[in-house]
Amino acid sequence: MPHTILGSYTGEWFEVTTPEQAALLSDPRAVRHFEPFLGRTLGTAQAAREAGVSTERMMYRVRQFQRLGLLTQVGEQRRSGRPVRLYRAPGALRIPFHLTPFEDLQRQLAVQVRNLETLRIRASARLLERAEGQGRLLYRSEATGAVNAEAELPDPTLRARQVGGEFTGTLWLTAVQARAVQAQVDALMALLDPAQQPQEGTRPYLLASLLLPLDPEQDAPWLSAPG
Repeated sequence: MPHTILGSYTGEWFEVTTPEQAALLSDPRAVRHFEPFLGRTLGTAQAAREAGVSTERMMYRVRQFQRLGLLTQVGEQRRSGRPVRLYRAPGALRIPFHLTPFEDLQRQLAVQVRNLETLRIRASARLLERAEGQGRLLYRSEATGAVNAEAELPDPTLRARQVGGEFTGTLWLTAVQARAVQAQVDALMALLDPAQQPQEGTRPYLLASLLLPLDPEQDAPWLSAPG
């Protein structure tokens, strides 16, 4: 049974097994139509009202969900003398990442990190604002003639005067070195685990742990030069 964070579910989980299922359940518009049926039995019109869409649009999605095995017709109910088909979806689904389109994974991650990225930028800007004697450099290189804009290298004594900072860069590591870095990062995060809850005399700090393998060819446009 998957471990959940935001809520709980003790029933049976439906395992997504095809790329078509995963792609559909990664589409926010499709999920909007699918949500009313999660663990519930209802007709198309009621589902459309809950989702805030037209009945015709919901009927199209119902056929799509049925075709992919995500939605099941479980019976009928007579309303105003007419039979209304009732549908039901599993109460919980597990969607493997390896079946999800790469573009959808990028979009999902962008949504997840949006608030953290905003916090990172605000906190970094605040540190720069308070770092007297530091600044941006705009100059023409005598060696190449190119115009460069960059942040000035920090004063070596700056970290002794203020807590906080950021290092983001590309490291070229062997597999053994990468595993060693990962072990140290894991040990640090385990050490700091108790600090995830506020305590008297504390203030929040943003700590980002990130170690991801890059593809030298596919990620080439965004790679910084070695060293």
